[in-house]
Amino acid sequence: MQALLLYPLFPKSFWSFDKTLELIGRKVSLPPLSLTTVAAILPQTWNFRLIDRNVRSETEADWEWADIVIISGMIVQKPDMIELIQSAKQRGKTVVVGGPYATSVQSEVQGAGADFLVLDEGEITLPLLVEALERGETSGVFRSNGEKPDVTTTPVPRFDLLDLNAYSEMSVQFSRGCPFQCEFCDIIVLYGRKPRTKTPAQLLKELQVLYDLGWRRSVFVVDDNFIGNKRNVKLMLKE
Repeated sequence: MQALLLYPLFPKSFWSFDKTLELIGRKVSLPPLSLTTVAAILPQTWNFRLIDRNVRSETEADWEWADIVIISGMIVQKPDMIELIQSAKQRGKTVVVGGPYATSVQSEVQGAGADFLVLDEGEITLPLLVEALERGETSGVFRSNGEKPDVTTTPVPRFDLLDLNAYSEMSVQFSRGCPFQCEFCDIIVLYGRKPRTKTPAQLLKELQVLYDLGWRRSVFVVDDNFIGNKRNVKLMLKE
């Protein structure tokens, strides 16, 4: 299976830091950690090609190469996400969509033509997608139905799929979830109020992989609430 992983465009804004990035010779602040994690969870017998459209656009050769197209993004990426789904379908590709936006607003993603929706957290729902594809199914919606994955089993993201020189920082994740109930935030709906953490050894391994790939710049921790689980954070920081 040849999987084309596409990360939609972010709209230009103050927070895209375009001019600042020009000064330091980078294209984007942070990489799509979601898709590098997706690639790590899916069967490693598959071939992957990851394109962050904030770095470069996909080519016709990329479309022709792909057996399946996997797209993930947030609500601010909606316009480009919808266009990508439609472009993939025009080329006869099987389209899989997941991530926060698809999980929150299924109808718009389905309406754009997505074949499979892989919702909630991928450690649970991506294996369901693989099983469906192996059975020859051509569409489906996969949910975790309230179950939260044990992130101590999450594999190291496929950082090797990234163009590292395009980014000013790399992303890692130690925990998911937040104990608070801020009314403006959907994190507790997506990931729950009980922060789940990786082990210190996991995070150190991810940092080592980045180092071995040649990364020598900043690393940004993308956690919803880094100190949400104080005990585990203290254990990790000691390491």
